[in-house]
Amino acid sequence: MSRQGGVGLVEVLLALSLGLLLILAASRLFLAASQNWQAQGVAAQLQEDARLTLQRMAQDIRMSGMFGCLRADAIHHVHPSSAQAFAQPLEITRAADGQLQQLSLISAEVAGAGGRPNWTLVTDCIAQARVYPEGQAAPAGQYAIPIRRQTYRVDGASLMLGSGASYAPLIDNLGELRVDIVRRNPNGIAGLRLSLTLIDPQSRVRPQQYQLTVALRNG
Repeated sequence: MSRQGGVGLVEVLLALSLGLLLILAASRLFLAASQNWQAQGVAAQLQEDARLTLQRMAQDIRMSGMFGCLRADAIHHVHPSSAQAFAQPLEITRAADGQLQQLSLISAEVAGAGGRPNWTLVTDCIAQARVYPEGQAAPAGQYAIPIRRQTYRVDGASLMLGSGASYAPLIDNLGELRVDIVRRNPNGIAGLRLSLTLIDPQSRVRPQQYQLTVALRNG
């Protein structure tokens, strides 16, 4: 009487074990690929956020101290407070560790900005210019140039942008922001060097650092 061949319990268990090992290896590969894909997406998003933030800051920095078509010494101020503000259109406030707390910039208002300006410069662009508080209509033959104070303020892990008492978040996930002065001579400011560090709250990527040097048009 011949014995009939078959699959024993040992062979079944061995096949199951090998199958589980293959599934586990495939799962780990898939998880690693998924985490790598997520990390690349996070890094790309942080890079885009940094680009937009530095671009916006650079635009305002370049325009700081630009008050129209006449020199500063040709401008008459109706109220003394505007003369004090215009004399120092760029102000930097730092924390004890050197990080930025606040960057205040005064310049002609960019197109599309909402709300009332802080001042209005009325000028004929030839010989005279006057600065009035808030809004002011220009007479015939003259121009009314809105002037605004833009303030960047660090609030925890957010960089806020506002004018007056109204602030809105410009970017979140802020790790560090430093603003260093680039000098042309001991008394003159040629520009600012911005050092921005963004972080991922879930630590999927390391802190991302970005730098940009911005020249002042009136430096």
